[in-house]
Amino acid sequence: MKTASYISFLFLLLFISSNVFTDELQPLQVLYGDGESIGLIRVVEHQESNYVFLDEIAKIFSATKKTEPLFKRITITINGKKILLTLNQYRLQVDNEDFVLSNPPISISDKAAVPFDFLTDILPIILGKKISLDKENWELNISSIPFVRENEEASDSQDIPEIVSESYRVIIDPGHGGYDVGARSKAGTLEKDLNLEIALNMKEILSQYENIYAYLTHKEDVYMTSSERINFANKLKGHIYISIHFNSSPSEKQSGFRTYVNSTRMWMGKGLDLEADIFSRPKQSDNSKNSAKLFLPQSKKLAEYITSNLENIHLTGEPYKETFLTSMNKLTMPAVSVEILYLSNPQDLIIISRPDFINTVSNALVQAVIDFKSSSEVATEFGMR
Repeated sequence: MKTASYISFLFLLLFISSNVFTDELQPLQVLYGDGESIGLIRVVEHQESNYVFLDEIAKIFSATKKTEPLFKRITITINGKKILLTLNQYRLQVDNEDFVLSNPPISISDKAAVPFDFLTDILPIILGKKISLDKENWELNISSIPFVRENEEASDSQDIPEIVSESYRVIIDPGHGGYDVGARSKAGTLEKDLNLEIALNMKEILSQYENIYAYLTHKEDVYMTSSERINFANKLKGHIYISIHFNSSPSEKQSGFRTYVNSTRMWMGKGLDLEADIFSRPKQSDNSKNSAKLFLPQSKKLAEYITSNLENIHLTGEPYKETFLTSMNKLTMPAVSVEILYLSNPQDLIIISRPDFINTVSNALVQAVIDFKSSSEVATEFGMR
């Protein structure tokens, strides 16, 4: 009897270790060029992250695939480019160039699955084509336009405003802009519009405070690369940086705010140590880690103030998470990215539609700035520059 129970227990452990429990979402339609459908990709949700199956990607793009089960390693060749990835490792290589995913590839029902950003961030590099995600119609559009990677450094010709001397400089980054609309509600509300409206309102409110000056990475509906935003903030010698966003998910269950700080040691709060990860460690200069390494304690403090002030206006959400934010990785100041609410959640949309929503959220974020500036930690470590 004991032997039978032990064997059953071993089978249970084997099942749990080789599979993860997921919810299957609406399949993603993949379109090419003028809208020709080239296939469907199943999307599954696991621990609030979306995954897609590698076999289905390989089938659509006529890829070859080689697996090494002993090392949990997979090599897939698409468009002549060799992609090397390992289960439970955040890193992958495309033709020996290193990249980092938001979450590690995992096994789902004995099938390799990669995080959703493989489609939006890695696939354009592999195919050499621009790719956009239509969240409203749940379509992945592969353009015939060539994909050009942005330069590591922003152009020196970028227009940078004059620094207001002896001021506490708050850099506000309205996420997305121009053709990059961000998330979109079913009714057509665009994330980029909400981001910009809140940023402009914050600047106006902060203008009422003595010796505080707010700079916006952009005041109009224009597209900016991550490098241009970082260059803007660093040249102004900002004291803090807040990037404003709204969220979206194929699942309407996801709701509330999310707050993220940049860290080289953590991905989405899972505790992976980037510097201890021996798989294809990318070469990084000390300067590239500024926001993550030097300012992590202050970024956490700012995130705590943002979280508490959003809770004070009766928004619900989660504690801040540490993650690797490439969009902030060369900032030379404490930095936080805040996703205020979900444009895909009906209850969140009701809150967003309230006439006083923009002003209420703007005031809460401004109060977080004031709280952070007033803290003894900031007064000691980050005096006026």
